[in-house]
Amino acid sequence: MLSKSDLLYLREVVLKKVGIDLSFYKETQLQRRLQFIMLRAGANTVEEYAQLLEENPKVLEDFKNRFAINVSEFFRNPERFEDLRTKILPEVMNIAGSVLRIWSAGCSVGSEPYSIAMVLEEMTPKRLYQIWATDIDDDALEKAKIGIYDEAYFNSMPPIYREKYLEPRNGSYGITPRLKKRITFEKHDLLRDEVRETFELVVCRNVVIYFEEEAKKIAFSKMSRALKTGGYLWIGSTERIPDPSSFGLRYVLPFFYQKA
Repeated sequence: MLSKSDLLYLREVVLKKVGIDLSFYKETQLQRRLQFIMLRAGANTVEEYAQLLEENPKVLEDFKNRFAINVSEFFRNPERFEDLRTKILPEVMNIAGSVLRIWSAGCSVGSEPYSIAMVLEEMTPKRLYQIWATDIDDDALEKAKIGIYDEAYFNSMPPIYREKYLEPRNGSYGITPRLKKRITFEKHDLLRDEVRETFELVVCRNVVIYFEEEAKKIAFSKMSRALKTGGYLWIGSTERIPDPSSFGLRYVLPFFYQKA
C-alpha cells in the first residue's frame, strides 16, 4: 500500500505533468492501479516512478492509457446505438434549433463522436448537427483529429457505415472529410473546466466509473446544466445515477436520462 504522503506526492506530479487530478479517483482503485503500473514500469518507489514519467515516453503513455480511459472502439455496445438511433435522436431533433448540438465528453481517440456522426448522417430527415468532442488527453485528441484507425477499432461497426464513411489508408482506415467537419475536438477537463454552451444530447460513457462520489456529483451536475430542457444524457453500461432527480434528470431507458 502506498502511504498518504506517497499518494499526495504522485497526485502533485501527475497533475503537473499529465493534467489528470487523481484526487477525484476512488482511493482503493487508485492504490491498486498505481501499484500495478509502478510494477510494470520497474519502479520501487514513487520517486522512481515520478522520474520515469518525466524521462520515459513509454511509461508516460502507459499511465495515460490507464487513467485517461482510452479504451475505445466504434459503435461500442451496438444495442445502445440502436436505442440512440430509433428512440433518442428523433426526440432531440424535435427540441433542437436550426443545428442539433451534441457534447461527447471523454471522447478519447474519437471513435464515439464519429460513430454518432455516422448515425446522424443516415437519419431521415437529415438535420444539421455539430458535435463538441472533449478529453483531457492531448495525444488521444490528436489521434481523433487525424481520424485514422486500424481494423481492430471497427469490430462492432455495421457494414453500411464502413462502406460509406471509411477510406482505406495503407492498411488502416480514415474518416471521410464530411464527418470530420462536423466535429470539433478540444481539450477539456470534465471536473475542472466550465461548459460555455448547451446541448440537446450529452454523451459521457464509462468515464465517471472510477471517480469518487463527490466527483461524480460534480460531473453529473455539470452535464445536466449543459443540457437543454428535454435533452438527454447517455452514460456508460458500467454506470448508473442512483438519484437522477437530484440532478434534474429522469430515467428513460437503460443508460439514458432526460433533463426534466
